[in-house]
Amino acid sequence: MKYFLLTIMCCLTLNNLQAQTNVEKQIKVGDWVFIKDCKKSQKEFESMDVYARTTEFNKSNVDTLSGDGLLNAFFNDKSIDAKRLPCSMGGRKYKIAAYHEFVKEGITHRVILLYTKYPLTLIWVELDVALKMEEIVF
Repeated sequence: MKYFLLTIMCCLTLNNLQAQTNVEKQIKVGDWVFIKDCKKSQKEFESMDVYARTTEFNKSNVDTLSGDGLLNAFFNDKSIDAKRLPCSMGGRKYKIAAYHEFVKEGITHRVILLYTKYPLTLIWVELDVALKMEEIVF
């Protein structure tokens, strides 16, 4: 009985320590995210899309420090091509341009937008899916 209680107390202590170390890192605009390489059987990522504009967009209302206004400015018209992020864009780090949360059908979705080396292109990351699929690392 004594060993049983000792084992339970050890398990509770370990669970408490693990919970403290698994606190999610705060996501900040300007930080870097590493997109891992695709798994061998994939041609594209499951949680990310790449959006490329065919025309310039108005950046005057975009706060580059907070990312505010980028979503509206970039996606304000139909001059955009979109597709799943190809595996060729993995294995690199990208700067966080904006962070957004929105509710769709009662479910909160968290999204980060990433800058690429192309000024008219952004990567849209479904954050919770990307973390679950282990496609990104902070």
